[in-house]
Amino acid sequence: MNLGREGAAPWMPREESTVKILDALLKKYESSQALVKGSSRRRPQVSPSESVVPGYVSGGMDPEVRKRFHGELARLEQEGVVSLRWVRFEEGNVLDRVYLEWEGVDRAYACLGRAPVREESAALAEEMEDWLDGLAPTGAWAWVERWVEDVVDAARGRGRVGPRLVPGDPEERRRLLNAIEGLIREGGESLPVRLFSKRYLGNSKVFEQQVQGRLIGLLQRYAVPSWGADPDMYSEPADLLREVGIEVTHDWVAFCGPIRFRFRQAVATQDKWGGPGGQGGAWVDAGALPHGLAIDAADVDRLEFERASCTRIVSIENKANYRAYLRSERREGELVLYLGGFASPGQRRFLRRLRAWWEGRGESPPPFDHWGDLDYGGILILQHLRETCWPEAAPWRMDPEILCQYADRLEPYDSTYRAKLERLLEQERYRWAWPLVRVLLEKGGTLEQEATLV
Repeated sequence: MNLGREGAAPWMPREESTVKILDALLKKYESSQALVKGSSRRRPQVSPSESVVPGYVSGGMDPEVRKRFHGELARLEQEGVVSLRWVRFEEGNVLDRVYLEWEGVDRAYACLGRAPVREESAALAEEMEDWLDGLAPTGAWAWVERWVEDVVDAARGRGRVGPRLVPGDPEERRRLLNAIEGLIREGGESLPVRLFSKRYLGNSKVFEQQVQGRLIGLLQRYAVPSWGADPDMYSEPADLLREVGIEVTHDWVAFCGPIRFRFRQAVATQDKWGGPGGQGGAWVDAGALPHGLAIDAADVDRLEFERASCTRIVSIENKANYRAYLRSERREGELVLYLGGFASPGQRRFLRRLRAWWEGRGESPPPFDHWGDLDYGGILILQHLRETCWPEAAPWRMDPEILCQYADRLEPYDSTYRAKLERLLEQERYRWAWPLVRVLLEKGGTLEQEATLV
């Protein structure tokens, strides 16, 4: 290495073309096995093609720039950083190849003002481990631990970490880590996306613009498998984000039925006239409201039940059917819950809280029936209910006879959709749905709930 006078900074190339050659050589090195296993007989090499050095091969490069380019490469060759191969009979005039010398790798990084990738990877591994250790008081989710483990293994084992695993840019990486840490510290409590972004990233729009895509990718790759769920249950980004506590749309719990409840307060408060308040608000008799009500999902954990004299629970996927059922079909003693798709975390907490209330009194929960679309999504929605909060949930008005009854209103599907239905027949967890699946395959069409109202 030529440092010039003692203590002086090492010489660095100034020509853009030289920088591009070195960058291309280092990229070849970083993508090779040599990064992990060390030097080999085959050195990284690059030709000065138009994509690397525009104008060099075509002759469009300024002669003076070309001369300086050759001079800088010759100096790098003297310093042992690269080796040059010239076109035959064009020595010093037309380059054919530039090779990176193994002994010159660190010097090549220095010429670009970059730390060697091995050092960057080691620093990244240490950063990720320190970040995970910082979560110890709260406790990181299992999938987060697995992700960090993969990052560290890649950094130390392969010497490099792909951008799909973790952002290479420090600021982008810090935003992602701050967002994940925020979710963990919230403990699954739901926050509107803009509020979450402001609280943990300092700006209400940063999460959606710069973090959301990367987080969704990690959730799909690590979180969903750790939940043991069918990936198609979380195919919508909003459902995936909602599962970890970020509300893209507001989460309500809409229901109608014979329960009496109030919202418990954490501490005694004063009423608006300055008098002493209570530990809970006024009791609400949901059974007195024939068309039901909706509560904010954020308040579910404060629910306190006084009475829940339900003979049956019915969850309904679509709003039109929910409203029609309340107006003309709901029977006394039925608790009817509107889902709107896959049960949200708030809806599931509501059901689990009700179930715990009955079981705490030594009572058996009432039967639970679900009415949804007679299609792939409807089957997954019921399975999601069974796996996350109510194992005994049963299909209702989702039998093959209903499909046959409304055969003239079926919606046809394509071969990709057929393949999804066929895969359900290979999974034991969907055994309850196999009779419906077989008829869906036989008929070649699906039935939406709303079609039964026409």
